[in-house]
Amino acid sequence: MIFASDLFAGKRVLITGGGTGLGRMMAEHLLGLGAEVEIWGRRAAVLEETVAAMNAAHPGRARFQAVDIKDADAVDAAIQASFDAGHGPTHLINNAAGNFISRTEDLSPRGFRAVSEIVFNGTFHVTQALGKR
Repeated sequence: MIFASDLFAGKRVLITGGGTGLGRMMAEHLLGLGAEVEIWGRRAAVLEETVAAMNAAHPGRARFQAVDIKDADAVDAAIQASFDAGHGPTHLINNAAGNFISRTEDLSPRGFRAVSEIVFNGTFHVTQALGKR
């Protein structure tokens, strides 16, 4: 292992888009380095399954909230809920993204808006809500 196994001990990391793919892999790696993780995504069932697997390996150190990061009010409420529960993040990984497999000339304005709402606005909403705290 490149890093000490307790490198993130005592740290709480929020990972948007943490239920699958790269977000899940980052969460699992951070758990292995001693962190607690909170993963966000829009699909509660996916998040619940992912957190169950993570907690099987690292009991009690993973949690989730189903949050649409395009909604600034929902993001603010979710961040506040984390702090109210004593799990306020100390670190943030903005991983959530929207993607279309499409050539640029074939991407509709609506498709681009769907991607940019998550990538640009969602990242801003989460960063600002956490930064204020």
